[in-house]
Amino acid sequence: MRFRLHEDQSGVTMFVALMMLLMVGLVGTAMIDMSEVDMAISDNFKRNAQAFYAAESGSELARNMMWWQYVNQSMSSPPKAAGDPGNYSTYAAWLDAVGLPDSSSLLLGAGQTVSQQQRIDSIRIARLDLPAGMGTDLKVMSYGSDAVSSRETVSEYLRITSGMFSGFGFAILAKNINCIMCHARVDNVDRYYNTDLAKLGTFDRTRVASLESLLLRTGSADSRIAGSLYTRGIVTDDKGVPITDLSPSNQGLEAWDMDANGKILEPLTSVKMTNTTGTPLPTYGNLYLDYPSDPAQMTDGELPTTFPAAIPDANSNRQVDQSEFDEIIGSANGSATGGVIYGLSSGSTYGSSSLPGTGNLSSVNGVYDGNLMLIGTDANPVVLNSQIAVNGDVVILGKVTGDGEIVAKGNVYVVGDVTYKDGSDINGRTYGTSQTGASNALSLAAGGNILVGDYLTPKNGGILDPASRDAGDGTSEFSFTMSEITLFNRAEWARTQTLLPGAGGAMVANPEYDPTYKPRYYTLGPSDPVYIYNKNPVSGGKNKGTYYDPATRSWKGKEHVGSYDATLLTQLDPGNPALTGAQLLNLAPSSSWLSEAQLKQFWISDENARVAGTPFQFDGQLYTNNAIFSLTRTASKSGGKMHINGSIVAADVGILTPTELRVNYDGRLQNKLNVSNDTDVRLMRLSWLSQSGKF
Repeated sequence: MRFRLHEDQSGVTMFVALMMLLMVGLVGTAMIDMSEVDMAISDNFKRNAQAFYAAESGSELARNMMWWQYVNQSMSSPPKAAGDPGNYSTYAAWLDAVGLPDSSSLLLGAGQTVSQQQRIDSIRIARLDLPAGMGTDLKVMSYGSDAVSSRETVSEYLRITSGMFSGFGFAILAKNINCIMCHARVDNVDRYYNTDLAKLGTFDRTRVASLESLLLRTGSADSRIAGSLYTRGIVTDDKGVPITDLSPSNQGLEAWDMDANGKILEPLTSVKMTNTTGTPLPTYGNLYLDYPSDPAQMTDGELPTTFPAAIPDANSNRQVDQSEFDEIIGSANGSATGGVIYGLSSGSTYGSSSLPGTGNLSSVNGVYDGNLMLIGTDANPVVLNSQIAVNGDVVILGKVTGDGEIVAKGNVYVVGDVTYKDGSDINGRTYGTSQTGASNALSLAAGGNILVGDYLTPKNGGILDPASRDAGDGTSEFSFTMSEITLFNRAEWARTQTLLPGAGGAMVANPEYDPTYKPRYYTLGPSDPVYIYNKNPVSGGKNKGTYYDPATRSWKGKEHVGSYDATLLTQLDPGNPALTGAQLLNLAPSSSWLSEAQLKQFWISDENARVAGTPFQFDGQLYTNNAIFSLTRTASKSGGKMHINGSIVAADVGILTPTELRVNYDGRLQNKLNVSNDTDVRLMRLSWLSQSGKF
């Protein structure tokens, strides 16, 4: 059978065929277009990637220029060796030297070729110094492009800052520890005031450390530490003879036992101090002699190497300049209210022999420009809230409440008991907590020194005699404070000497001589001589003096002096060339706004008001990169006892408590003072952002 198409059927077939050809053509065209689009996208991506990596290269270049070039460069002022990161002060000085002062910007790397297809168009770096020594922020804007039209911007914020001081984790921390360890009890304040039997054995150990030397009066000392003791440098007896084993009972220093996790065992059990050894060092030992200074080897916790200033010392001159104090104003946003608040502007003097009974200020908000007295009573305590800064000295006494910090540019004088107005329950004092349940916590920091109680009455002087004071100029009786000053001054002086007095009058080489070191010397008053205990009369006698032994790197002989004996002490009068370049730090109130005679009257009033047998008491944290001096006498109503609930952290600590020094460490205070570690500097990347663009 044969079929035949009609003419109209053949037309439909042709139409279908044409439509199919058209569709194939359209699909092909679309595929070609899509291919071209893909190629364009790929090309754009490639160009953008090339521009991005060019911009990222610029960012890396900026970090290299702003950090590693600094690290690898030696500096003379402030001094820094090549490869040594230095500190924040050296870094800030380096930025100034390369033409990037505060609040300015720098244009770098314009038109640098990365490859044939990549180019760094420019790098802009802007600097902004942060307040209160917090560091410097650098904003880096890096612009990169490809060979045609793509442009990318990489922006990042870098922060260069000091590390934070790690010394507030210690109940007692000082460069040199001597008289402190005669009759000391170091404990955890939470354990000491605990009345809950279920919590026995749950309290953390305490820590005590000396960075340069520890002196023990073997045979007469009787001290206990509920935790761990760390030393660097040398441990000696009171004649300067090195001690390498603290376990014998006649050394007078033991620990209260703790478990494998550092919890204090109860009931308290005395155990011998046994040096912890091993690689790496095991944790929770009760003694670490010559504890490492390398952070990687500090397996039982960080122990700092220096004491940074509470108010950052930007120019490293070892004193608080006005410009440096001004830098911390922004962080002082707290207040002091209640109690008696009495302020004296700079240049004013206090005219009374007794502390003020009424204030002339209702409050201090943020910063007080002058010298400040704070006196609280049980009925009207001083109320603290956050941090206040005082552009002068501070005198403080009595009851305080609230949670706050007081930072003084000058000295701090604790002229009697300073204690929290805590609450109580059926078990007694609710330490660190008011009756309403609010926290009570105090930190005191000084740019100068901290003087706790009567620091001027001589050894055989009269506690109640207004005229019985060490004048500090060699014309009066000799005080315990001056005895400590001559030792602290010796340590400073020794670092500046190529030769030191050895045994028998011979001079010996000093292995710790530092030609760049700027010493800081203490005096009682601003015009007093600098006294240094560094002589050893060959003729001998009752006071045989002292001499340096290079083999043990220790001072041997009599522990300290008890009089202004010219055969034992070197006296450097004001203007002596040997004091050129040295920083002189005196203990007297600045610019004589308050006299030492007035201070003595304050101490007499405190003694008369004290209940017999009541220890001198202080609640809170004490910190300075200079000295803390304190003295309680057995002849006083304190009975030679002092109790501190908080911590004692200072470069130099001279505390004598003939009967008992109790330090109950308060771990709540560990993070209250934000003190930068100005011996360290580090770079941090805060943020990063990339942006695309076309020319």
